[in-house]
Amino acid sequence: MFLNALQANEVKTVKLAVENSWPPYADKSGNGISKEIVQKAYNAVGINVNFVVVPYARALKMAEHGIVDGAFNVTKQESTIAKFDFHSTPLLKATASFYYPQNSTLDFLDIQDVPPHTSIALIIDYEYGEQYEALKHKYNEVRVSTQHQIIELLKTGRIDMAIMFDEVAKFTLAELDLPMNTVRKGHINHVSDIYVAFTQKRDVSEKISLLDSGLQKTSQQEQ
Repeated sequence: MFLNALQANEVKTVKLAVENSWPPYADKSGNGISKEIVQKAYNAVGINVNFVVVPYARALKMAEHGIVDGAFNVTKQESTIAKFDFHSTPLLKATASFYYPQNSTLDFLDIQDVPPHTSIALIIDYEYGEQYEALKHKYNEVRVSTQHQIIELLKTGRIDMAIMFDEVAKFTLAELDLPMNTVRKGHINHVSDIYVAFTQKRDVSEKISLLDSGLQKTSQQEQ
């Protein structure tokens, strides 16, 4: 506790980039479940957070180049571990599934079952699990910047399938005032632990440590 107090006195403020297209975790203003968790955790150890709201790909670049201390919502996999440092306790878990056009007969149990050249809609620079990363060269990826675009591609049948996080798909359909059966949900692709990815361009180890302390503290308060 004494060490945390010293760290907090030294750090004061953390600057983080948050994406603008992953509601309910982060909406167009950066607000949502993830931001609330981060803010509560840092506030619990006496740290202020300045948030910069940008598209996800830009958030990652800002963290990678040290323009901000870190960015979220990021998953740990080879491609991100190589570029960023991570805290120990994840912010949350998020489940992602396969989604198909309403009248599609496709129904894959696992990404390994998806045949080559299948067109898959995804968000630019999002991570979809190590297994997908290993196989993605086989597919015709259609990378877009918003969840609305993915829903539109599925709705109009311009792609074979998509991978979307379930809570995000549900939120986006409601936001568009579309029924849930506008698209067809399939099997789970992966479950991701979601983190803040911290820059490796300078020493932010105290800010990482303080986030872990804050997450542990808020978790205990909620029990």
